[in-house]
Amino acid sequence: MKFKDYLKERIPLIFVYCAVVTLITLILMVFRVYHTGIIMIVFLLVVLGSFMFFYKFYQKKSFYDKLYNILNNIDNKTLIHEAMGEVYFTEGKILLDVLRETNKYKIEEINKYKFRQADFQEFMELWVHEIKTPLAAINLITENNKNQVTNSINEEAKKIDGFIEMILFYARSQMPEKDYLIKTCKLNDIVNKVIIRNKNSFLDKNIRLDMHDLDVFVRTDSKWMEFIINQVVVNSIKYMENNPLIEIYTVSDKESISLIINDNGIGISSKDLPRVFEKGFTGENGRSKYNSTGMGLYLVKKLCLALGNNVLIDSTEDEGTTVRIIFPVGSFTDKIIGE
Repeated sequence: MKFKDYLKERIPLIFVYCAVVTLITLILMVFRVYHTGIIMIVFLLVVLGSFMFFYKFYQKKSFYDKLYNILNNIDNKTLIHEAMGEVYFTEGKILLDVLRETNKYKIEEINKYKFRQADFQEFMELWVHEIKTPLAAINLITENNKNQVTNSINEEAKKIDGFIEMILFYARSQMPEKDYLIKTCKLNDIVNKVIIRNKNSFLDKNIRLDMHDLDVFVRTDSKWMEFIINQVVVNSIKYMENNPLIEIYTVSDKESISLIINDNGIGISSKDLPRVFEKGFTGENGRSKYNSTGMGLYLVKKLCLALGNNVLIDSTEDEGTTVRIIFPVGSFTDKIIGE
């Protein structure tokens, strides 16, 4: 709080006070009070008025300086009214009361949002489980009546199942802490599940697969990591054309274990590469030919961060793409080999 601002706001009050002092002086002169008495009275009034003026300034300046200091140093800004302590002037009390009420209102609104989000997630999970029943029936029918038509139906049903799984994980990603369970998992087991899920696509496109150095244990949620790796592998399959090859392996050091998924597909242009993890971003290839949703890599990044991992992508157009999923190794995420 600056003194000039405080002074500017109180200029009318200062004029009124000076007018009152002048009026009192005139009254005293009319009643023929001695000049010495008049001077003493005026002096006392000026001293008292100045004291109250500067005391109020100091009081408010101390309050607002403390308020700004707490605001700049406290992590949870909504608790500033609790950190202020006792206030001894009316305006300060009113301000803190307003902060308390607005904070209470904000908490109530946040709770309403959380309840709505929880209801939405519960509905989405119920919907996903319900819709998987007719999809399972379609798969059963097509498996028992194999021909060119049913094979095509089965492939489209698998695509629908993939999109449904994406919806489910997107809903769960809004409140990830309530869904995942971190434990020691073998990467080879997770990757094998992904390969089995996509075996028909590998066969249909004659994709060669090179898997090595996967006998490694990491701390993660196997269900979430399977979804993450599957999204990367599905992307690789989608964007591969001539002599396709996917290589999956790990590289380890003292600080991390990196799962690397490398393909020789069409790659990503240099101008699109910085944005591949953005929500809904598809890039030139995704828009023009492959009808991408722009959600797969967005969820990969979001779920990796929720699990405490990092994900990096490097690509050269017309040469291929490399995705690196990084598992940190430390006191809480120790690497275990050969268990």
